[in-house]
Amino acid sequence: MTITQITAEDIPVLLAGAQLLCSSAGSIALDGYRTAIEEVLRRNGPVPLVALDDLPPDALCVSIGALGGFAPMIELPPNGDEGVLAVRALEERLGRKVDAIVSLNSAGPNAVFPVASAAALGLPLVDCDGMGRVLPLMIQTTYALAGLPIGPLAGVGLAGDVLVLDSSEHRSELLLRAAMKAAGGWLLCASYPATVAALRPAALRGATSRALTVGRMLTTADDREALLAGLTRIMGSRVLGSGRVIELGHATRTVGPRIYPSVPTSIVVGEYGSAGRLIRLEGHSELLLAVIDGAVAAAVPDVLCLLDRHELKVVGMESVGLGHHVDVLVLPVSPMWHTPAGLAMAGPRAFGFPVRHPREEEA
Repeated sequence: MTITQITAEDIPVLLAGAQLLCSSAGSIALDGYRTAIEEVLRRNGPVPLVALDDLPPDALCVSIGALGGFAPMIELPPNGDEGVLAVRALEERLGRKVDAIVSLNSAGPNAVFPVASAAALGLPLVDCDGMGRVLPLMIQTTYALAGLPIGPLAGVGLAGDVLVLDSSEHRSELLLRAAMKAAGGWLLCASYPATVAALRPAALRGATSRALTVGRMLTTADDREALLAGLTRIMGSRVLGSGRVIELGHATRTVGPRIYPSVPTSIVVGEYGSAGRLIRLEGHSELLLAVIDGAVAAAVPDVLCLLDRHELKVVGMESVGLGHHVDVLVLPVSPMWHTPAGLAMAGPRAFGFPVRHPREEEA
């Protein structure tokens, strides 16, 4: 079924689908945030969802996405109008109007910020994104892989502060993170301004409609086998293994300054049966690497995910516990990420793991 618009009633569904692409990061409830976005859509009406090829080649698109953590969004949820301030500031810098909104990534909370921005601005949302999953840096995008500049860009903080930035990719990331901390923990950004013609080789198409379709499956599922089959059909997912969580570890490695996250950095799943394999999952705030009996079985940028076998819900690293019965899923990302340049930007070595991605071993 072709999805042509997004309504307020679609927001919980979109968030459920987008959660699957977070690699088990940030499964906490965002009720205040969700309510704010729903209110923006009720006030402004449904958002048209269009394909990239539905727009003229010279139409100007801007990517919307937030930089920061989940916890600050719970304490200080957005009012939904931050995107208007960011886009208007960027339009003033560019000297022309924006014609459509695209997503930085259709994963987690970032799946709905572009929807709210498009609604408030009265613009269509293009059915694409620049990650196909969640990644920690704004410069880890297929937009950047294809050579699109991240700026000029505009950011808006919790108090309505607006900054406009025109710098290199890496300088922009550094400066934005400093501003994000000063702003209170998150910053909504309008970035990667580009025409449709420039976006065509860079964007991952169908990202929002895919998240909506998967969200409908997750919010209505009552049959595990049917859900897994549906995820395979739509996402190309496969089950690495199924079993019980038997070990949780914390902060077993150091990359740069030592950080002790509040979530596990390693999770061991013992497969069912006396001869079951051990599936060791390594990560930080999200799952990044799967090792089965000593061999790398899957790695970032592919998505690793825990699915509760009984409740049929994504299990976040904030809520996973000993004894949890889970399916370990791997969801392949776009082939753009499996190129040498893509793996250099977002493969396991980019996160400090001295191993090769399984796709490199196959080459």
